[in-house]
Amino acid sequence: MSIEAPSEARPSARADVVAGAIWVAIGAAIVAGSWHMDRLERQGVQWFAAPGLVPGILGLFIIGTAMIIVVRSIARLARDGGEPAGAAWSLRRIALTLALCLTFAVGLVGHGLPFGVAAACYLFLHIFLLELPERRAKGEVRRGALVAAAVAAGVATVVSLVFQELFLVRLP
Repeated sequence: MSIEAPSEARPSARADVVAGAIWVAIGAAIVAGSWHMDRLERQGVQWFAAPGLVPGILGLFIIGTAMIIVVRSIARLARDGGEPAGAAWSLRRIALTLALCLTFAVGLVGHGLPFGVAAACYLFLHIFLLELPERRAKGEVRRGALVAAAVAAGVATVVSLVFQELFLVRLP
């Protein structure tokens, strides 16, 4: 069983190289921003509790996964030769992802909507909208909406419980 999507359902290798490079830049910006955050050493805060630690680690993960995409795509280009460029859909997916992330962070969280509900809304839209073209082509839009709703509800619930009960973090 292959873990890759059928070749007609996935973006071209060139599009993945472009998208991967954009995500490397985004991850690097996150790491740089987290590095420049106040570490609160003057207040006796331990290094592992510094405010920029988690964003920095997440930025490194973004860089790492983006580099995997770039390397695999370059290998695919070398193997398959010149395939048609198709970066537009990948760029739209990146723009959609960034817009949804910003809407979640700036518009939903902390504005009267409980974190779990905001997270579920974000996850549902993200999953549903990114899978929509493939689901529409297969005639499975309703099934896609149900799967997205189930995943969003489950993940939002687990994340909320883990942060509140395990990490004792009060969520907005």
